Amino acid sequence: MELQCDICFLQFDLDCHRPKSLPCGHTICKECVQNPAMGKKCPTCRKELEGDHAVLPDNILAIRLIENGTSPCKIPRRDNIKLKQLQQGVDAGRRLVQLLRKLVPVAVEALNRQLASSVTQLREMEEALERRAAADVCNTTPELEVKELQLVEQLEDSLSLLTSTKCNVMAEEGRAAWRASVQLGPDSYILHLLLLQLRTDGQLEKVANPTAPVSPTTFVGPPMLSILSIVNEDLDDGQLKVTDILRNGRRWKNVRILRNVKGGGSDKLLRVVAPHLEEVEILGGAELKVMEEVEKMSSLKRLKVECREDLNGNYPDLPLQLKELWMRFPKENQIRCVESMARLRSLLIYDYHGPNVTFLPSQHGRLLWLGVGLNTDHKATMLSLIRAHALSLQELHIYCAVSNEGDLQLFYFPDLGQDLAASGLHALRRLVFRRSTLDPCTEVDACLLQLRSVRGCLPSSVDVVCEACHVRYLCSRVTRP
Repeated sequence: MELQCDICFLQFDLDCHRPKSLPCGHTICKECVQNPAMGKKCPTCRKELEGDHAVLPDNILAIRLIENGTSPCKIPRRDNIKLKQLQQGVDAGRRLVQLLRKLVPVAVEALNRQLASSVTQLREMEEALERRAAADVCNTTPELEVKELQLVEQLEDSLSLLTSTKCNVMAEEGRAAWRASVQLGPDSYILHLLLLQLRTDGQLEKVANPTAPVSPTTFVGPPMLSILSIVNEDLDDGQLKVTDILRNGRRWKNVRILRNVKGGGSDKLLRVVAPHLEEVEILGGAELKVMEEVEKMSSLKRLKVECREDLNGNYPDLPLQLKELWMRFPKENQIRCVESMARLRSLLIYDYHGPNVTFLPSQHGRLLWLGVGLNTDHKATMLSLIRAHALSLQELHIYCAVSNEGDLQLFYFPDLGQDLAASGLHALRRLVFRRSTLDPCTEVDACLLQLRSVRGCLPSSVDVVCEACHVRYLCSRVTRP
């Protein structure tokens, strides 16, 4: 046989792969001896090795054979295809074993770090639970609350990955590729651990809604945006005359924009024209049946809706593929749907009266325009929403009063400048204060002082303006929403 190392299977030489004798009698090359992964045991028989590895003696017999250029049993070379194929297999096997000996200890170390990290996260969650259970009033900060929610999400996601039941894998190297669709079971621990490590390394992306269709129904129709607008003549004592509208096929055929939806029975019209709708505007208080139809619209991109303020409980969820959303009196579940809207770029929310909501930092980074009109009781929700999209927001509109007097005192935020300065709005270009009227502010002095105070807290590159006092300035720059 050839003179080669039992560990890396490379030929012994008089340099890096110099043959070294271990106390147990086995011989490996100098490079493998110096590999930290070898530890204090012989890699062949696993006997304990004492002393310094750097001073291990040479295998004199092997050294002499190398110097004399002979080997105990040389195989004569043959120009044979089968021999070459066998040699390729031997080379590949040596490389495989060499890589595995290096990678397996690294993988074990990574898994041990993953275990230690999970133990630490568990302890943090247990401590947070004990603090909350012991305190009558929870003293916490928005930053700590966001951190705790992120940790909860991480632990739940990790558990889901370790108990997942299906995995699609594709590997590529050069022109070769391998693909598999695997049903995971209790014995699939290697794949489960691999998925967990990929998530830890930030290489595994969570899909917001895996059951949603990948793409909306393809529109087949003329190259135009057909618009259907509901007018007063379409109503009869508060009921929408759905039958009359549908009888006029030219009016609603290929419709992609539906405006001024109102009146009882609107859900019946939506059910018919829904397949290709891209934009819907619903006036008044939208009924539950109407929002149930909206939730099913797979092609919808823009939605303007006012929910019923007097209805308690949750409305149906919103379509997650929306790009633009305008809502008044939204419910808590609808507010939370915003977190999963990967394509959302424009959002306006007015008069949310549910419990305060804490938003996690957005994983999508698409929201460019945000408008909020929430009272002081929901200031935490407003600031959390702003911070969640701070890295992408370019324009921010906030409904607020200029002073703490009168009916609008519920919308007066005296520390707004400091709050926004601490929100990390690095992409912000314009901040607009919305008022209760488009007429110029009657308290001009208070308005100017408010603008000056907030502008002093933000970078000089951010324009801070009042919508009522700068109507023309805004109209030349803002077209939506």
